[in-house]
Amino acid sequence: MRCLYFQSRFFLCLFAASLAFPSCVNAKEPLAWSVFDFPPFQILEGAYKGSGSFDGELQTLIAKMPEFEHKIVPMSFARRREEFIAGTNLCTPGIFRAPAMALNLAISMPALTHLDNRVIFLKEKAPLFGKDNPIDLDALFSRGNLLGAVVSGRSYAPNIDAAIQRFSSNPKLMIRPLGTAQLFQMLLNGDIDYLLLFSHEAAFLADKFGVSERIVNRPIAGTPPYIFTHVACTGNAWGHAVIGKINAVLQTERSQPDYRKYSERWYPLEDQDKIRRNYPNMLKVLQ
Repeated sequence: MRCLYFQSRFFLCLFAASLAFPSCVNAKEPLAWSVFDFPPFQILEGAYKGSGSFDGELQTLIAKMPEFEHKIVPMSFARRREEFIAGTNLCTPGIFRAPAMALNLAISMPALTHLDNRVIFLKEKAPLFGKDNPIDLDALFSRGNLLGAVVSGRSYAPNIDAAIQRFSSNPKLMIRPLGTAQLFQMLLNGDIDYLLLFSHEAAFLADKFGVSERIVNRPIAGTPPYIFTHVACTGNAWGHAVIGKINAVLQTERSQPDYRKYSERWYPLEDQDKIRRNYPNMLKVLQ
């Protein structure tokens, strides 16, 4: 009887503690999301805050995964890479498959569809780029009279990343951990001659700076017309378990018209049509 008495007292105390400290009993698992100021994919400030394609995707994942305590952590591409290498429990809503595999991350099925990267330059400098269309990157990076810039730690496309790596020691290719808006301002100031950006990324920045009529873009030889981004998490047991839950959400949501529109955000109408034509190809890929 004495044992039963103390056992009853124990459970009464445990019940009382659960009422007094419900968060201790029903605590949600923390889930940190690496985000970066990457308009128009992810927009962290200003009038268009939260209206990027990664923003919409992440908002959906957070809404559909209420069992987690979601934390948004702004960081650069370089810091995200460092955190993944260090094994920090972390997820990102947008990354290409090749760099995610290189970091041994847990990778979701394709989450969004995007169009290709371009060479971006000022219209008044067009004669310096000749008539090559598309532009061969090796030839461009070899030019001694043009200074180009890319964002360090950022992945563009497999063939572009490989070319950047080949020319990483070339002083005419500037590789810096700067925001795209900073590099775009350098382009406008004449400090650099060209950038590599997505076409709608360049259009967003040109509109922001009021220079839409001054910007030209040309396709890059060997770059696929569209590319997928994935959600990825640290490649440990925790990350693979989280990706399993993310895939369950994506499997349901990717085919929904409202979700598809995240891929179309900030593209002009003609490019939205291209995404719609290519979008079914993404739905066929389950890993």
